[in-house]
Amino acid sequence: MRVSSRLAAILVATGILFTNQAASAACDPENALYEDDFAFLDASWGDADDSIFVEDGRLLIKGSGGVVNLETKTKTANICVDVSVEEAAKAADSPAGVVFWWEDWKNYYSVFVWADGWVEVRRMADGTSKTLFTQDVDALKTGAGAVNAIELKLQPKDATLFVNGTEVRRFKAKQPKEGGAAGLYGISPDDAPATFAFDNFVVNER
Repeated sequence: MRVSSRLAAILVATGILFTNQAASAACDPENALYEDDFAFLDASWGDADDSIFVEDGRLLIKGSGGVVNLETKTKTANICVDVSVEEAAKAADSPAGVVFWWEDWKNYYSVFVWADGWVEVRRMADGTSKTLFTQDVDALKTGAGAVNAIELKLQPKDATLFVNGTEVRRFKAKQPKEGGAAGLYGISPDDAPATFAFDNFVVNER
C-alpha cells in the first residue's frame, strides 16, 4: 500500500543523543516473519510502477513515495534494512525512510536518514506529523550511494534505533493495539527527484 508524492510533500512541510555502545536488533532471516532480498518484487509489495520497483537486487523509490508490506504486521518486532540515498541533487531535502507500526497513512512512525549524516524519527497521528527527535549520527556513512544498516527494536511502550550496529537512542513510542506493518519511504523535491535504494529487509517477531 502506497502513499502519494503529494502526501510526502505535506510531510516535509509539517515537518537523534549518540552513544558509543555497540549493539543491534536481533534480526534473523532464517526465522523471520518476513524477509526480502529483492531478487524480484513480491506481490506483497504491490505492483511495480515508475516510482517504486526492483532493480539489481534492490527495491528502488524514485521521487517521493512510500510502500508498506502488510505481511509484516506485528506488535513487537525487530526490523532491519539496508538503506541508501543513491542520487539526490538536493541532499538536505531528500531523506530515505523506514516505516514502522503502520496502521494507515494517517497513523504510523518513521525513521528518516539523510546522506549528510542526520537521522530523524517522526510520528504521524491522525494525519498530523510530529518530530520525536533529530540527531547528527557519527556512525552514519555519508554521501550518495553510502549504504547504512538501519535497525529497530520495537517493544510495547518504546523503540530503540540502531545505525550500523551502534545504538543511537531508545525512545518512547506507542504500539498500536492491533499492531502495525513495516515499510519503506523516500522524500525529495518535485524539481529534484532523488533515488533511494533498500535491501536485506527483515522483520522478526519478538
